[in-house]
Amino acid sequence: MSQEYQIVESDDDALHQAEAEIRLLKDTIQALRDELERIKFDNEDNVQQAVSTSVNEVTQLKGTISALRDELEKLRFDKDEAVQQAIADSANEITQLKDTIQSLRDEMEKVKFTYQDQIQEMDREIRDEKSHLHDTISTLRDELEELNGKRFKP
Repeated sequence: MSQEYQIVESDDDALHQAEAEIRLLKDTIQALRDELERIKFDNEDNVQQAVSTSVNEVTQLKGTISALRDELEKLRFDKDEAVQQAIADSANEITQLKDTIQSLRDEMEKVKFTYQDQIQEMDREIRDEKSHLHDTISTLRDELEELNGKRFKP
C-alpha cells in the first residue's frame, strides 16, 4: 500500500502542482488582462487628450484666421477709402485749379481788352494830334508863305 499511497500522494502532488500552476496562469492572465485594460484606458485617454488638444488648436487657428481675415478686410476697406478720398481730393483740387485758370484767363482777357482800348484811345489821340499838327503846320506854312509873299512883293 505504500506504493499506492506514494502514487496517490504523487498524483496529489502533481494535481496540486497543476492546480497551483493553473492558479498562477490564471493570475498571470488576469494581471495581463488588467495591464492590457490599463494600457487600453491610457491609450484612449491619450487619444482623447490629443483630440482635445487638436480641437483646441483648430479652434484657436480658426479664431486667428478669422481675426486675420477681418483685419485684412479692414485694411482693404481703409485702403479703398483712402484711394477714394485721394481721388475726391484730386478732383476737388483739379476743379479749383480749373476755376483758378478760368478766373486768370478772364482777368487776362479783361486786362487785354482794357489795354487794347487804351492803345486804341492812344492811337486815336495820336492820330488826332498828328492831324492837328498837320493842320497847324499847313496853317503856319500858309501864313509864312503869305508873310514871305508880302515882303517880296514890290
